[in-house]
Amino acid sequence: MNFSLSKSRLGLALVMSVMLAGCVSVLPKPNVPSALIELPADRAKAPATPLRADVGVMPPDSSRAYSGVDIAVRNQQELVYLKDVRWADAAPRLLQGAVIEALSRAGGDGQVAPGQLGARVDYDLRWRVVDLSVSPGAGPVRVEVEASLVDSRNRRIVAQDRFSATGTPASGASRARAAALAVAAQTVADQVAAFVTDKAEPKVHGDHDN
Repeated sequence: MNFSLSKSRLGLALVMSVMLAGCVSVLPKPNVPSALIELPADRAKAPATPLRADVGVMPPDSSRAYSGVDIAVRNQQELVYLKDVRWADAAPRLLQGAVIEALSRAGGDGQVAPGQLGARVDYDLRWRVVDLSVSPGAGPVRVEVEASLVDSRNRRIVAQDRFSATGTPASGASRARAAALAVAAQTVADQVAAFVTDKAEPKVHGDHDN
């Protein structure tokens, strides 16, 4: 009796193993990119004007097309993605880091911090990604953002502008197109940092408590 029961359990185990092996065999293979694209800190350009106030930089808002690690390819009204090259992190976080890095090089007695930290600041940078895409083949790449500098005390917009940059990849290869987009993205980040230092008027610390 026990022997028969053991045989039954063994048979069931073998059947389960075969079924699991079959399930594993049909799972799709992970799509591993051949390259990850960053915005290196050493490419950030210090603004010409020193930072004279404390500023919190939020990650830019964006549509779903630009909110992840996939790099968008724009073909008229259609958006697809590069197959084998991706951003090293979500694109909004990379752009946020690029602006913070540029502002940290500005000099002056102002401080910059990621907006998520909730630090007490004079101004908040609120911005939005309008375009962050490459073209099919060796066509131009384009980055465009809309930025607003907001007074942290009364939430009033004190300055607002749009910034853009384009570039031409060295070839139609995915890596070349992504690299050109990264250069354009850094250029826009530097423009936004310069906008912040130009528009952020110095404030007397302690005004936050009034």
